[in-house]
Amino acid sequence: MTAGEKIAKAAMDWVGTPYMNNTMVKGRGVDCSYLLVAALLDSGLMDKDKLHIEQYSNEWHLHRSEELYLKYVEQVADKVDGDPEIGDFLLYQYGRCISHGAILVRPKQVIHSFVDLGVILSNTDDILFYDNAGRSRLRAVYRFNPTKGGGL
Repeated sequence: MTAGEKIAKAAMDWVGTPYMNNTMVKGRGVDCSYLLVAALLDSGLMDKDKLHIEQYSNEWHLHRSEELYLKYVEQVADKVDGDPEIGDFLLYQYGRCISHGAILVRPKQVIHSFVDLGVILSNTDDILFYDNAGRSRLRAVYRFNPTKGGGL
């Protein structure tokens, strides 16, 4: 099994978990950033002490332009060009900067935690991933890098 397949498989165990900001408790609550962390931890690809995310407001992306979300992703993953692969992180812009992440679990299907919906599966062409003008919110694709991720 590839690292990407391990990440996708681990993430699937979180389906149905409610959305809860700054939380990572399977079945009780998780947000989109911690879902990515949980998938890395649960897959055994990242050491639990590798990444520490500071507390943040669930509206930080509406009031600040600093790429906080991207800062954390870049600590464990590299930006990739071309088509995403299973287990890759798809990063979306809501508000002023990248503020939402999803994991590709099948071709054209992602898992993510979304406000009021919790952890769900969505097609990559779902309306959630487009702005009011029909433009894609997708800004980047990142792939886990085990040399950055502090693998076990």
